[in-house]
Amino acid sequence: MDDRAHVLVDRIYAAALEPDVWNEVVEGVSEIFHGAPVSLGFLVPGDLSLGARYSVGLQPEFLDRYLEHLLKDVPWSTRYMDRFVDRFGDMSEVLSDVSLEESGLYLDWMQPQGLAPVWPAGHTLVDSGGTPIGGFTIFRRDGGEPFTKEEMSAADVFVPHFRRALATHLGVRDAQRVREALAEAMDLMPTGLLLLDARRRVVLENRGAQRVARLEDGFRIDPSGPSIEDARENAILQKLIADALEPNVGGPTASTGFMAVSRPSGKQSFALMVAPLVSGPGRTVVRDAAVAIFVADPEAGRIHDPEVLGAMYSLTHSEAELVRLLAKGRSLEEAAAVRGVSMNTARSHLKHVFAKTGTSRQGELVRLVLSGVGSMGEE
Repeated sequence: MDDRAHVLVDRIYAAALEPDVWNEVVEGVSEIFHGAPVSLGFLVPGDLSLGARYSVGLQPEFLDRYLEHLLKDVPWSTRYMDRFVDRFGDMSEVLSDVSLEESGLYLDWMQPQGLAPVWPAGHTLVDSGGTPIGGFTIFRRDGGEPFTKEEMSAADVFVPHFRRALATHLGVRDAQRVREALAEAMDLMPTGLLLLDARRRVVLENRGAQRVARLEDGFRIDPSGPSIEDARENAILQKLIADALEPNVGGPTASTGFMAVSRPSGKQSFALMVAPLVSGPGRTVVRDAAVAIFVADPEAGRIHDPEVLGAMYSLTHSEAELVRLLAKGRSLEEAAAVRGVSMNTARSHLKHVFAKTGTSRQGELVRLVLSGVGSMGEE
């Protein structure tokens, strides 16, 4: 393998992580075919490189119309793509009985760009399961020499590298999607969550944790990690984090600790839990995460949507509104006044709510709602 081939291999693997490098890969493939126009297209839209088009020697305004013309003007079947999975080949192998010169593909797409009225060469890109996800198309210029077996063989050398690079790209993409989905789910939690690395730095924080920190009421999230305004309590927190980072003597896992964080405002203390991530770095949402800190504000009482409560517990709108007001700390009398109903009506609604939620006391009902899915949602 000569120096140019080594450079192309490097570009292929770089493109797995940096999609713009596919432009350089296309240039490298064009060099193999002595500067022929080359198009690289992916079939999956909306992802980094997948769904994009890269080319050399073709007019940009024509790029997105190639596949459209191929499918509309030629009896093309996706089954044909399987013929070119393991190699570069000439499309005349599957379309020799079609008159290219009379097709819209040639008259409206190839001829205006100065391309020869001959079928292009190509190679099909597949994922790890063998499903086609894109491919290269190499065109001859009008008056250009036919592609040779030597050129095809030279291009075939890179086929395994294309496959490995795409597997890497798809793996990274899937991991990113998992991380984004889990991060979004964490943001829906009413409880604050911080993930710390081994140096106690925050590598992920959900919206719940950000809400608590924005209160500026005794708990902070600093660049060096979480801290508490009260010096004595902060020492306890830092010791809990240190314990979570260190294995217990005689045991395989680190310890989980709990504490209350007092608030200068005088409001009810934050509840805080520090827990080790026993699976170890690399198996969490964030690779470097080693410790999780959960912080809850008992006074938050976030109930946003009566429709959610109604759907969860089969409550009527009036019953759900009553529950929302009770969960926000209103008494039954206050809730009745806000709703503009009599106490008899309010008690009747509450009785129905108890039956539907499996609770029997107002305090039990409020705890159920505040700790359940009904307390989740956007700020």
